[in-house]
Amino acid sequence: MQFVHPYWLQTFWILGVLLALNIWANSLKKKRLKAFANIRLISTNYAPERGRIKTVLFYLASVLLILALAQPQWGNVKKEIRRKGIELMFVVDTSLSMLAQDASPSRIEKAKFEMKAFLKKLKGDRIGIVTFAGSGFVQSPLTLDYDAFLLFANSIQVGYIPDAGTSLSEAIRTAVKSFPDTKKKHQAIILLTDGEHQEGDINSVAQVAKEANIRIYTIGIGTQEGAPIPLMSEEGKKIGYKKDRAGQIVITKLNEPLLKQIAETTGGIYAPATPDEREVEWIYGDFKKLDEKEFKQKIVTEKEDHFQLFIAIAAILLFFELLIGETRRNVTTSK
Repeated sequence: MQFVHPYWLQTFWILGVLLALNIWANSLKKKRLKAFANIRLISTNYAPERGRIKTVLFYLASVLLILALAQPQWGNVKKEIRRKGIELMFVVDTSLSMLAQDASPSRIEKAKFEMKAFLKKLKGDRIGIVTFAGSGFVQSPLTLDYDAFLLFANSIQVGYIPDAGTSLSEAIRTAVKSFPDTKKKHQAIILLTDGEHQEGDINSVAQVAKEANIRIYTIGIGTQEGAPIPLMSEEGKKIGYKKDRAGQIVITKLNEPLLKQIAETTGGIYAPATPDEREVEWIYGDFKKLDEKEFKQKIVTEKEDHFQLFIAIAAILLFFELLIGETRRNVTTSK
C-alpha cells in the first residue's frame, strides 16, 4: 500500500489528543453525576457501555476518513491516455537585429518570453521551434515534452545560425516541411521577428503555407521608431553599435506591413508584442478555429485508488454511532 498524500497521516496525533480529552471529560462527568444525582437513578437509566461504543465508532470512523484523505493505493491498473490538440511551430528570428533593445530586455529575449507565455496555456498540443537568420534550422522537432521544449527555447541565441542575413521565406519553408504531411486544419506557425532585412519571395512561401492549411500568426517584436543594434563582447558586455559603410549607426525598425501581409494571406493574426504578452491570449483564443488532431495513444500503469472503500466504511460507522443513545429506554423505578 502507498499513499498519494501521506502528510494527512500526521493528523493522527490530533485524534490521540482528542481521545485523551474525551476520556478525561467522561471521567469528570461521571464524578459530577455521582455527586449531584440519585445514584440508583443513574445506575438504572444511564448506560456507560453505550457511550463507550459511540466513542469507539466515532474514532474508528475518524481514522478511516484520515486514511481516505491520504488516498491509499494498492494494485495496478492500466489506463489508455489519448491526447488531442494542434501542432504548433514557433519560428524565431535570430538575426543580428534581434539584439536591439526597443523590446525589453532585448528583442530575442522578448521572443523567449512570448514562447513561455504560450507554453503556460498549451495543453496536449505538439510544439516545436525553427530558428532562422540567413537560413532556417529545426532546433526542436514537434514534441509533447514541454520540459524539453523549454530547454531548447532557453538556449536560443543571436548568432546561433552562422549564415548572415535574414531569410524569413526559408524559415517558413523549413517550418512547413517540419509538419507531418496532411491537409487538415490543425497546424499553425507562430512567427516571432522584427520582420526586417528579408531575403527571398515572402508572398510565394506564404501561399505555400496557405495551400497546406497552415495558419501563420505573426508577432512583431520591436518598434517602428527602431533602435540601434548593440555589439557585444565575448563576455556579454556592450562594446558599441553596428554601423553601415558610411560609419553611421544602423537603426533597425519593426516591419509591420510585411508581418500583417503574411498573417492575412494564411488566415492568421498579426499582433505587436506588448510588455505583458496580452497578444498571447488573443492568438490563443483564435486557436479554437483550428481542428484538433488525436496524437499517439499511450498505455500507462498506475496504482489503483481505494479511498472510496474507507469513506464508505466510515459513513456506516458514523450512521450507527448516531443511532446509539447513552440512556436505556422504558426504565421503571420502584418506590
